[in-house]
Amino acid sequence: MDLNELISKASPNSEVVLPSGEFEGPLIIDKPLRVRGKTTTIWAKRSPVIEIKSGGVTLEDIRAEITEGSIEAPAVIASAACAVRNVEVLGRVSGFGAEDGFFDVPRTLALGAFPSNAENTYRLEVNVPARTEIQCELREVTFEPKTLEAGRNTLTIKLGEITAMTFLYAEVLFKSRFTRRVYLTGKPDASVPKAELKEIYAAQERLDEFISDAEEYEAQLEVPMTDVIANVAGRQLNHELPTLDMKRGQRVGLLQYLGEQFEVWFTANMAQGIEIDPYVFLLQAGDRASGDEGLVFFGNARSKNGEAQYFPEDGHVAIDLTKVPPEIQKIALAYSVYDGGASKNFRSVSSPRVSLRVGEERVVFNIEGLGDEATIVAMEFYRYKGEWKISAVGAGFRDGLAKLCNHYGIEVE
Repeated sequence: MDLNELISKASPNSEVVLPSGEFEGPLIIDKPLRVRGKTTTIWAKRSPVIEIKSGGVTLEDIRAEITEGSIEAPAVIASAACAVRNVEVLGRVSGFGAEDGFFDVPRTLALGAFPSNAENTYRLEVNVPARTEIQCELREVTFEPKTLEAGRNTLTIKLGEITAMTFLYAEVLFKSRFTRRVYLTGKPDASVPKAELKEIYAAQERLDEFISDAEEYEAQLEVPMTDVIANVAGRQLNHELPTLDMKRGQRVGLLQYLGEQFEVWFTANMAQGIEIDPYVFLLQAGDRASGDEGLVFFGNARSKNGEAQYFPEDGHVAIDLTKVPPEIQKIALAYSVYDGGASKNFRSVSSPRVSLRVGEERVVFNIEGLGDEATIVAMEFYRYKGEWKISAVGAGFRDGLAKLCNHYGIEVE
């Protein structure tokens, strides 16, 4: 369904009720309307997801998220006054006064291992653009303070006694005029010491300016869009570099870590009966696959030029950039859960991990915060100004592989 068609047919000052589900944006609202969602998610690969060009607009019960571009770009842009109620964003906003500032809280608060049946405390420094309330429904977890003032804040997370064999996973809502969702994870381990105000994150000083295009911003700064520092200047394999532990949203130069030929391995802890298969998409401009042959998987184990090859005996994938033709601009690496039933998703999977190797391990990406997704894009290898880069994506679709294939222009039944 085209949501913009609903907007165009609506009379000014009327109400538009969006259907439930996930829909690709951007959604353009160019007349005064009350636009109300119904468990509606609007997504776009890059900014903006929702653009408001008229006064008299009210947004309600909607989630807007940037799926592949930097979350330092605005998800919602308003050029006129707009009311919002229960609107969740993944990304910045623009045109909403103080809310336009940068929300500097990591997408995942990973506590790591902690002793069970003991109280643990953690410290973090965050930055919020406006007065913000913190909500967490898990009674064993408390945040102090629960109300943050605009700017830099020091927080304490208190973890109550959690029994062994219980994986900690909680959704934490940071609610100002907009809502941002953060995931709290951890795992009991009797062998580790008690955490006493262990520091897990410190907000960084950063340029706080309107960012309309993540790649343009990256080019201006000559550093990757990421919370961690990485050397991106090198264009040749450098074995002296330490193994890079990538975080979601990070982009780095590829050749310095991997050269032009490398292997991709995926590991995870899976429930019995679960299988996870890799799918490699060879994409031209506009993120369109180069025909059916542009998909490498168990049914087509080798691309036409040999730039991607799947090895069914152990499940790894080999990439050879020397064989990639000029028209291929991006290689997307996806994984899909299969269990032979209707309940397949990454809730049945723990500790998913992608390892990029040149003999030894060179780059890793521990993918956190997954849930109902049945298929995810783990990483992308793409050309930017003549250089190959890696993007740690770690996002996907609840509707599974068919939706991803259709997204890349491959029709499947």
